[in-house]
Amino acid sequence: MKVWLFDYDLTLYGDEERYVINSLDHRISLFVQKTVGGDFESAHRIRTDYLEKFGTTLAGLMAMNGTDPDEFFDFIHEPEYLTYPKRAPEKLALLQGLQGPRYVFTNGRHDWSEAGMAHMGIAPAIDGVFDLKMMDWVGKPHESAYEKMERWLARVWPERCGAMPGWECSMPADKRDIVLLEDSLRNLEPAHRRGWTTVLVNPSVEAPAWVDFHIPHLMNLRDILPVVSS
Repeated sequence: MKVWLFDYDLTLYGDEERYVINSLDHRISLFVQKTVGGDFESAHRIRTDYLEKFGTTLAGLMAMNGTDPDEFFDFIHEPEYLTYPKRAPEKLALLQGLQGPRYVFTNGRHDWSEAGMAHMGIAPAIDGVFDLKMMDWVGKPHESAYEKMERWLARVWPERCGAMPGWECSMPADKRDIVLLEDSLRNLEPAHRRGWTTVLVNPSVEAPAWVDFHIPHLMNLRDILPVVSS
């Protein structure tokens, strides 16, 4: 039995829908501009600089500007300014066919990924969302995020699968049974160090040797599923 963990942005939806994350990034840059002043272009540069140095733009805003995380997410998640992924029944079928619990592991607040999954129609295939707030606002690739995820899995997996006949309800003794699908190599590295199975979902990045599997799109999981599941 595997535990399936999915990043949300550019993983559960692909690079062909990059306009989704672009709509969110625009709101983030606007929030940075509102916080630090200046023009939009300089705010955009600060956003990307914080992302590179701190792992997330929010982490940079918290460290450098004392930003309240919920205020940040309330601003960037206003639905009327955002674009969501298209409906994807083929993804629903793929996800529902996976044996084991399926969770989203995201550096966003849960409402962004939940809204997107609702638009895609894949929410019934996901058993829960482990979001940045549950990581105490310190997200991937910080080691603490992965430690907190493991502790959370130890609590929720038995509760989730206890009502499902035939499922063995305990944390995997072998951490390779935790499978993380991510578009970011930086966010996969700590998972690799902890012994999880890593799947890079990215059509434009070359995978280093330590990545277990590399696919261009979520739907290509079907191609490697017999090996990943073994």
